[in-house]
Amino acid sequence: MKAANNTAVTIVAFDGSMEMSIVMARDLFHAGAVARQHAEDATAPSYNPQVVVASQDGNEVSTFSGSHYHPDCAITDIKQTELVVISGIWGEIDTLLANHQPTVDWLIKQHQQGALIASLHTGCFLLAEAGLLDDKVATIYWRMVEQFKARYPKVILQPEKNITSAGKLFCSAGVTSGVELGIYLIEKLWGVSVAAKVSRHFLMDIPKAPVEFQLALDQQKSHNDTRIQSAQQWLESNFSSDFLLEELADKLGLSLRSFRRRFKDATGDTPMQYLHRIRLETAKQLLANSTLGIEQISYRVGYEDASYFSRLFKQKIQMTPGEYRLANQN
Repeated sequence: MKAANNTAVTIVAFDGSMEMSIVMARDLFHAGAVARQHAEDATAPSYNPQVVVASQDGNEVSTFSGSHYHPDCAITDIKQTELVVISGIWGEIDTLLANHQPTVDWLIKQHQQGALIASLHTGCFLLAEAGLLDDKVATIYWRMVEQFKARYPKVILQPEKNITSAGKLFCSAGVTSGVELGIYLIEKLWGVSVAAKVSRHFLMDIPKAPVEFQLALDQQKSHNDTRIQSAQQWLESNFSSDFLLEELADKLGLSLRSFRRRFKDATGDTPMQYLHRIRLETAKQLLANSTLGIEQISYRVGYEDASYFSRLFKQKIQMTPGEYRLANQN
């Protein structure tokens, strides 16, 4: 089957691809495309989003499990796409990269044309080989961490994260996180209501994680100030600690005034705004998923004064902690 020049989603398959990553992505985005076509609030009824699987040359690929998958087309048949999904690979990475330089070049072209690009677990190697992840955050399947670090030292690898976002580039570390990332990308492509419909079918047995919040933080790392990136990572790891901003600035070799200015310029938030967002998002998860009391949660996220925590929570979330718990706890 020959695909149209322009598609909504292009899933790239290789010899050695994990078949479940190809099929999972196709089912997920096909469900999103169908929901988008039938959405009551669709602003363009004639929009018919197409989801295709492409290989480098259009020929069938032999998957990791030994089955044969017939793609819809070659990547060269796709002149422009809204989203590229790079399937996960299980096999010899050096051989894959050596045989797929045309795919690397195509990924660079699609990125330049504004496409979103998502890699599923080991597919991250293709993004890194294209140079698109230099000085950007990424994650990868845990068994490949050391090999990836040795090959791409310029990438800010964060293997402790299941999903990362850097501008229009997204990585997931495993199959489950790949589904979560897919739901997030459906929301970006076709809106919240479509993503919610797909999520009800595909994520009903997976604990809900604050993916949107983590990706929002990752988006704020899409700058070139390495000291501020270090500060962001430190705040995300130490948000519950009792510390002074002067101490963090000193760790970075900056004056407090320079630290505040550079942090605001790089992220759009002041350091305290960033810290409060992390603390309150963590508090939301504890309220929804634990039986801890309000004072205990306040202390755990870094606020010794529970009254101050409650006032700040209501100011930012528009609900008291108790109201949020009633509305979100199972």
